[in-house]
Amino acid sequence: MNNKLIAMLMLASLCSFNTVYAASNYSFQQTQTQPVYNSQYVQQPMQYSSSQPLHGNVVMVPAGTALPAMLTAPLSSANASPGQTVTMALNSDFYYNNKLIAPAGSTISGTVIEASKAKRGSMNGKLSIRFTQIFTPYGTQIPISAVIKTDDNTGVLIGGTKLDVTKEYAKDVAAGSAVGALSGLVFGALAGGDLGRGTALGTAVGAGGGLVKSAWDKGNEVEIPANSCIDLMLTQPITVSTSSYSYEN
Repeated sequence: MNNKLIAMLMLASLCSFNTVYAASNYSFQQTQTQPVYNSQYVQQPMQYSSSQPLHGNVVMVPAGTALPAMLTAPLSSANASPGQTVTMALNSDFYYNNKLIAPAGSTISGTVIEASKAKRGSMNGKLSIRFTQIFTPYGTQIPISAVIKTDDNTGVLIGGTKLDVTKEYAKDVAAGSAVGALSGLVFGALAGGDLGRGTALGTAVGAGGGLVKSAWDKGNEVEIPANSCIDLMLTQPITVSTSSYSYEN
């Protein structure tokens, strides 16, 4: 098999490279269903306080417990700012150990504590939100400490997975070098030239192109549409009295 045939096969492989898009470190699912609470529940309005003892059936929900919730408005690192209020809603009754903690339709209030836009140099946007209160449809306020669940459990949302910009530069340079080497080998062979010289030249040009690409590319924003179902995670345990809920007969 001669050099030109090898080069043609390699050219076909070069043209078949696909673009791979990085995933974010959080997940969500869009839905059109709005949270509704069960009208069977009746409750006397009450507010929990850390200085006030709880009575009745007291339940402690441990840190790390997930709360399935729905975002009521779109969220983006492109326009979010520290101190901004974020509201979510429980899209189903929240139970722990078969005890109702908060019914569907309860709202969850939080505040943006960190927000940064995506920047050139493949630097992705970041967003961190701390949720502090659950408000039930009946007026109960439950203090909590929760964040949006992420793969690393930090609660810091990152648009894409480029956590280490230095590594991404290295990847882009390596990818550029590989493609450049193939290009030099292919076109050097097709032109009947020196394969070694063509490969070396292609590698150098490709590496430079990869570095320029990494420096020019803009990172990904954190983007979560309205009506997205997303898990929150308790960062501290909460203690509630479930005796405040009952069923109508």
